[in-house]
Amino acid sequence: MHPRVIISVLGAVTAAAGVAMLVPAIFSVVIGDGNTLAFGLPALLAVILGSTAFGLTRASTRASETFVSGRDVFFVVTAGWIGVALVGSVPFVLSGSMGPVDAFFDSMAGFTTTGASVVAPEDLTPSLLLWRSMTQWAGGIGIVVLFVAVAPLVGFGSTQLYTAEAATPVVERLTPRIQDTAKVLTYIYLTLTLGILAALFLAGMGPFDAVNHALTTVSTGGYSTHSDSIAAFDSWVIELVVVLGMVLSGTNFALYFHATQGRLRRALGNSEFLAYVGIILSVTVMMTASLYAFDYQESLVFAFREALFQSASLITGTAFSTADWNAWDPLSQGLLMVLMVLGGCAGSTSGGLKVIRVVLLVRHATQESFRMVHPRAVTPLKLGSRVVPERMRTAVLGFFFVYVATLLAGTLLIALYQVPLGDAFGSVFACLNITGTALGPVGSPEFYSDLPGPAKISLTLFMLLGRLELFTVLVLLTPAFWRG
Repeated sequence: MHPRVIISVLGAVTAAAGVAMLVPAIFSVVIGDGNTLAFGLPALLAVILGSTAFGLTRASTRASETFVSGRDVFFVVTAGWIGVALVGSVPFVLSGSMGPVDAFFDSMAGFTTTGASVVAPEDLTPSLLLWRSMTQWAGGIGIVVLFVAVAPLVGFGSTQLYTAEAATPVVERLTPRIQDTAKVLTYIYLTLTLGILAALFLAGMGPFDAVNHALTTVSTGGYSTHSDSIAAFDSWVIELVVVLGMVLSGTNFALYFHATQGRLRRALGNSEFLAYVGIILSVTVMMTASLYAFDYQESLVFAFREALFQSASLITGTAFSTADWNAWDPLSQGLLMVLMVLGGCAGSTSGGLKVIRVVLLVRHATQESFRMVHPRAVTPLKLGSRVVPERMRTAVLGFFFVYVATLLAGTLLIALYQVPLGDAFGSVFACLNITGTALGPVGSPEFYSDLPGPAKISLTLFMLLGRLELFTVLVLLTPAFWRG
């Protein structure tokens, strides 16, 4: 590996995290909540150390030393997420709100957009709530993807870096230059953020709540300023805005680019997008019928309202809530669990398997069934009008196997800490799918705060695996990686 290039990248990311901390530091000064130093000191230290590391390694790096291998890419992506989570945890510790382990857990849950937490929102000051929302906003677009836009300053292989961070089945370059692609993604992200913010404000949400919920909606992160989440506002208009924001944020950002370039038909006719919308609508209809039959018999409209919100929330991994769906009928709960596994679209901020993989898995299974009846038939696997390369087919199958194996191994690992088996499965399920919640007590601050320290640290690993989609992190655990 090339240490100078790696240190340069990590230095730049650390400095960026420090600069971001200045926002809640200034906010703390304005409102006087007493956390100015909790943000100001780590911000100053992160900027100094990060800038120094970046400057020294950048200045001493010759052109011959800027080449990076695949090992450099995977290492710097994983180390970057862990490093920024460590830096981001410091304000929680200095404020006295959490211990080091809990602070790292919450910070990682923020940057990975998992949304799990060991404390209730009411136990945090406004500046800390703003910082939590900012970590999810930054994590949504991806710290590394944002850095791609300035990667030439470091001399880093930005194409490789973007691919490793995106970690999607179909990595699409929207522009000839990868740096311009990163900028396009960032502009789309900013536009969605501002649009959601304006809509929430017009819907009647206060400025502070609107800012926080806009940041955590566009990132599909789910942190709220209230323990009751969106239910605290008791407004169908706000719920509708949030539903629209979550669905748009769970859509492949590349489709927005195509739409703005006059290729609207291509965007709306995308196979994954059609499946994504179809899943949300079909599950909403089934859940509405189930809720009306068993839980909300007095109002079909209310059953539809609850079903639509929770369907959009959990397929995107946002995990905002307007109801205690743990008290719902078993069918509705089962449908929500399925949505968490499916996830949103590739190239979005959501988690889960991603709809594109599910589409390919279903088509592969259908194709294999057809071949059993017609063994001599030649049936290429297609996605839209394109034939799917065999390499992609095997990659999807491999990902699904590793996903299931990781879920099972993780359950056994958390159970090792004497966590009941059902809760152990639920916690790994919630972190791997970066939803932060599951059936039972999983998802509540009380559940996560009561876990032993080693279990919390282990769950942060599953958050990272879910955010970077398994292979980017798991490759570091192979002997071949370190042997070169």
